[in-house]
Amino acid sequence: MDKLIKKISEIEAAATSVMEEMNTQKAAFTAQIHEKTASFDRELEQSTTEQIKQLNLSMEEELHQQLARQESEGERILECLEQIYEANHTILATNLFQEIIKE
Repeated sequence: MDKLIKKISEIEAAATSVMEEMNTQKAAFTAQIHEKTASFDRELEQSTTEQIKQLNLSMEEELHQQLARQESEGERILECLEQIYEANHTILATNLFQEIIKE
């Protein structure tokens, strides 16, 4: 009977030892998972920030190019209008004068 109790005590001590080791490994694994998660979050944040920065730069460059095209087009249209005016201002003034005195 004593041998049986001693054997049960040994088994219980071994089981307790195994459980303690498992708890230690579990804590270490949990810490490792938390560190990997935090590292992933930091890397993702950096990557996302960089992508947003690049997208903003790209959009800003595109906006500047579009603005330059619109300015160029506006200048071209203004030049055409000035040429039309210079070529026809006497006719336009005469027609306007005729319309005014007609009434």
